[in-house]
Amino acid sequence: MLPLWRDEVVIYIAPRRVALARRARGLRPRTVSETEIAVNGQYSDFGPTLTRLEDALTEPAWRNAAARVIVADSWVRYSIVPWPTERLPADGRMSYARFVMGESYGDCVSDWHLSLSDTPPGQAYVACAMPLPLRTRLQDALTGAGLTLTSLQPQLVVAFNAWRRHLPADDAWFVSLDDSSLAAIHLSNGEWDRVHTARVCEDWTVELDRLQAFGRLQARGNNPVPMLVDAPSWMRHVHSQSTQTVLWLDPGSNTQIPHELALLRRGYG
Repeated sequence: MLPLWRDEVVIYIAPRRVALARRARGLRPRTVSETEIAVNGQYSDFGPTLTRLEDALTEPAWRNAAARVIVADSWVRYSIVPWPTERLPADGRMSYARFVMGESYGDCVSDWHLSLSDTPPGQAYVACAMPLPLRTRLQDALTGAGLTLTSLQPQLVVAFNAWRRHLPADDAWFVSLDDSSLAAIHLSNGEWDRVHTARVCEDWTVELDRLQAFGRLQARGNNPVPMLVDAPSWMRHVHSQSTQTVLWLDPGSNTQIPHELALLRRGYG
């Protein structure tokens, strides 16, 4: 079977939820199976989530396909890495990025799997890390189900890529929000120059208000810093309506929403 015609399974894993959808490929790709599984998991422990995923992958509906996986930002760490003053080879850039990330998060991320954004020379780049045991156990689960991993991305990256053409190029926050975590990036000249992540408590509006206040402190003059928020619809309804500084992004207005992001939003109503 040609790779372009192979079915694709999209998987989203988070502390409280696993979601899967299978798409039959061909001239008219269509969703043929989908499910959502509640998880009684913890922000710091991906074990219960992967156990539920492993159980789900024993079902024939999810076997023998390509796999695209989205990882909730609860289990991801980000850093903005300044371009080094000296020219470095690829392994040197990786070591430098790991040093920068260690300065932010300490030794806890020293053995995490690290990936770097593809950035033109001279510009800062984004380092993204997730626990190596998570990646290893995930790969084992996919292999056991006959699934070939073709993409593994954190939620913030998937959401940003879906909305990037709709975002201001300069001095704006983009926020990806779910019921367990908040991840936000500040854009300057179209590039990421700050990343903020936080665990979301029961009153998740507190963290959003805190980020908004942070934006006001860093505003240029009297111009408010816009904050564009991608979130489940129930969160948009709970919070106040869009204002001059907070704009709740409506998936219905974006025809470029990929299937991966649509899967993130399933079950949120």
